[in-house]
Amino acid sequence: MDGILVVAKDPGFTSHDVVALVRRLTNTRRAGHGGTLDPFASGVLPVFLGLGTRVVEYHMGDDKAYRASVCFGATSETDDRDGELVPGSGPVPTRDAVEAALEDFRGSILQRPPSYSALKVGGRRAYDLARQGTPVELAPRAVIVKRLDLTEWDDSDPARPAAVLEVECGAGTYIRSLARDLGEKLGCGAYLGALTRTASGPFRLPDAHSLDEIREAGETGPEALAALLLPIDAGLDAMPGTALNAAETIAVARGQQVKPAARPEAPSGTRMRLLTEEGALIGVGSWKGGKLVPEKIFVGPPPSAATLARGVATVAGSGMSTAAKTTEPRLRIVDPQNRMAVVQGVDALTPELGRLFLAVGVFDGLHRGHLYLLRELCRAARRVGARPAVITFDAHPEELIEGLAPPLLCDPDERLVRLQAAGVEVTVVQHFDHALRTTPYDAFVAAIRERVEVAGFVMTPDAAFGFERGGTPETLAALGEKEGFAVTVVASFQSNGQQVRSSEIRRRISTGDLAGARSLLGRDHGFSGRMGPVDSTGVVPLAFDLPVSLPPDGSYPAIVGPSWRLGRRPVPASLAAVASVADGRVTLEPAEGLPEPAEVRVVLLKTDPAVGTGE
Repeated sequence: MDGILVVAKDPGFTSHDVVALVRRLTNTRRAGHGGTLDPFASGVLPVFLGLGTRVVEYHMGDDKAYRASVCFGATSETDDRDGELVPGSGPVPTRDAVEAALEDFRGSILQRPPSYSALKVGGRRAYDLARQGTPVELAPRAVIVKRLDLTEWDDSDPARPAAVLEVECGAGTYIRSLARDLGEKLGCGAYLGALTRTASGPFRLPDAHSLDEIREAGETGPEALAALLLPIDAGLDAMPGTALNAAETIAVARGQQVKPAARPEAPSGTRMRLLTEEGALIGVGSWKGGKLVPEKIFVGPPPSAATLARGVATVAGSGMSTAAKTTEPRLRIVDPQNRMAVVQGVDALTPELGRLFLAVGVFDGLHRGHLYLLRELCRAARRVGARPAVITFDAHPEELIEGLAPPLLCDPDERLVRLQAAGVEVTVVQHFDHALRTTPYDAFVAAIRERVEVAGFVMTPDAAFGFERGGTPETLAALGEKEGFAVTVVASFQSNGQQVRSSEIRRRISTGDLAGARSLLGRDHGFSGRMGPVDSTGVVPLAFDLPVSLPPDGSYPAIVGPSWRLGRRPVPASLAAVASVADGRVTLEPAEGLPEPAEVRVVLLKTDPAVGTGE
């Protein structure tokens, strides 16, 4: 069940209801939709299943098309028929008056989202605040209306005439807001009476399947459901494809960059579908610097002959088995030529660093959510000719706020290495103290802008910084409109429907769920420490300068390698060992083959939680 199911949603269902139904009928855990439809609305709702969820981001910016019924002569607190209606004060319009007013709503316009919307304000949904009696007026934002035509006019009720509008618009346009603003312009009030989405990007209503059709297929069996699915790359026809030979296919399937024998005729930076010689989809990548750089891969590499011959390796002296692959995957570097500048605090910023596009956060662990945000940061920076930059902290804010630092998922030096690998060009390591904690967000932004040109910020909807988390996407966007910088808000990265958070990864590690932690980190969990002298039993103790995330007491198969430092090539861990955890202390064995007393990285291999042998 990997693909895209185009659903014709009925009124009365939430988008979440539809996804839950499809997930249950297809017995597929991974499912998500490609753009929310209000419960009273109907029409096209693409649902992405299995591996299909990995292409949702390529459809989030798809244009939409709607058939909307706008009712004049009243307003609604929700801007649609579900809210309480209040009669308007002005005379109702004629069809000609509405036709004339539509001209002001075509093209690029500023639109204020409805108070009853899913946008977040200070970490809370706007509709939750509105339902509690404290509606907020959200800041206007630019949207594009490509077509807006009046196709039907009904004045059978002279007090409440209605117009049917055909709308083609860019992503993020609210048709409820369009109805409300049209009524305000005409001075009579208006609300959205009905809405049908007729297209979402390449997915059209005539090709969508009704819920009854989907239920019937579910009763017939998996084959009938699978027959309704479109392939993963359906609708990505605008993305050029490039065919790879057998060797290149294997390399790309392993996540490696390749210089293809058949060079694509495309500008550098072009995103492309990666195909086999037979035309089967391998994944999606970018053409950069004469190489194809994989971004998303949908197939697994074939096992090598050596792997098949090796079978299962046993960790020496432990009696425990671990996967045959005992070498950590090499760190994937977005831009090998990047030489990241590390700046010790905002006060050390200088104009020579150039124009910066910024992301602010702790970035502990550099998990999948962080890497997604950094990828969007690099894209936003490229679009405006700026450098991607990060402001992080030398201590976790919780250490000052709560008096206890959470155990780290990533050594601070390794964090810098991973930031550089992700394409960040400037990292500011800011000291976090009481003075910084009580600094308002606008003062913090002003301190940055006094020293360097700021092109903008990238944030997730629930992100915030500054005193009492005052720097939300909304407040920062309002400041940016006044001061001349952009704010790009990207959806929070989710895994199996849940946002990826460092706290959840720590929780999984602490309970021994290393496989679950790996699914959120995108790699096996590891930590760095200083080796002590070998004791009489051949065991090597490790010492840590900072608290690290550790699993429950017990013994775990691991691989060991040199610690990572900025400026030297990160070497994958490969030496098999057993890491034993007891009362917060870690020891390694056997001692043979371990480097001389030095700082090392220990990577705990993905295991079943039962592998830990603690009491």
